[in-house]
Amino acid sequence: MTTPLPETMNAVVLEAPEKVVYKQIPTPTLEPGWVLLHVGAVSICGSDVLRVWSGHARVLPIVLGHECAGTVAAVGEGVDAALIGKRAALIPLIPNFDSPLSAMGFYSSAPGYSFIGSRINGGFAEYVAVPAGNIIELPADVSMEIGALLEPCVVALHAINRGGGVKDRSVAVFGVGSIGLLTIQIAKVLGARQIIAVDVSDAHLEAAVEFGAHVTLNPKTTDVPKAIADATTHGADLSIEVSGAPAALMQSILSTRAGGDVAIVGNQPVHKEISLDFFEQMMRRQLNLHGAWMSYSAPFPGMEWQSVLNMMNAGQLALDEMITHRITLDALPAMFDRIHQGGFEYRKIVITVNQ
Repeated sequence: MTTPLPETMNAVVLEAPEKVVYKQIPTPTLEPGWVLLHVGAVSICGSDVLRVWSGHARVLPIVLGHECAGTVAAVGEGVDAALIGKRAALIPLIPNFDSPLSAMGFYSSAPGYSFIGSRINGGFAEYVAVPAGNIIELPADVSMEIGALLEPCVVALHAINRGGGVKDRSVAVFGVGSIGLLTIQIAKVLGARQIIAVDVSDAHLEAAVEFGAHVTLNPKTTDVPKAIADATTHGADLSIEVSGAPAALMQSILSTRAGGDVAIVGNQPVHKEISLDFFEQMMRRQLNLHGAWMSYSAPFPGMEWQSVLNMMNAGQLALDEMITHRITLDALPAMFDRIHQGGFEYRKIVITVNQ
């Protein structure tokens, strides 16, 4: 017999741009084919911060949070009741399976998808409702906190795969915030021959060494393309641009060997223009340019999800060290303010909810 669910729950709600409120809202009701996840831990993504302070949230009011893990508390009609009590991580994209692009495996590029924590309520709450196909069971040795980091880890692995893989290759990672650091860790596990980290923050570069980078470069003091050419003799086999900075995007092109690969992960500012030199250098070097959007491949959600879970379960990723701050749900609005004020160094901030 299952425990009756409360009628209301605690949640952090984005009610308007820059207005984040900790409050009671109704506990989600379940549609057929959906499950209710009792949230154990949820992590802040940079996109969550952007939606709070940019005013670009697609839906208001909304509960943000898509890097999430919890325990199945209830199931809707047509869902196996054996799922109740299972520990699982959330897979936030809800594809439009009717799209031809989804049939090709490009679920996050197909129009008409939904997204938990962006277009429908997410995990900054005690409970979150998700389709049964949008959870993946956690191994016994993977904690809720580590499970909450599954999605950003898969973003990193997806970018690596889009760029053609890293085994026995030299890899330059431009921007070593949280996704960049996860990219370095996964590249190390997958057998990259040489890992080069590029960032304007010396603190970020120190962390990059901790997580497996062999060479660190700060473009404030170093000619990055020249230094990478010297370190590799011909340029990086694969450059992964994670920062979203136009200067770093250009550096990634100039730092990649002829015939090499460039994977673009960071969201570039839409109001900026690309120099024609970008295209000339890409052509002269005969580069392969790859876009990486989210973390999905066929069959949905993609083998990257299980691959990362296997790495987690084997203890191959230093994810505890990625968590620099742990807070409770009621402290989340103040944390958003602190991040927005600037000058605040962090890797991943994990909110513990029902542990």
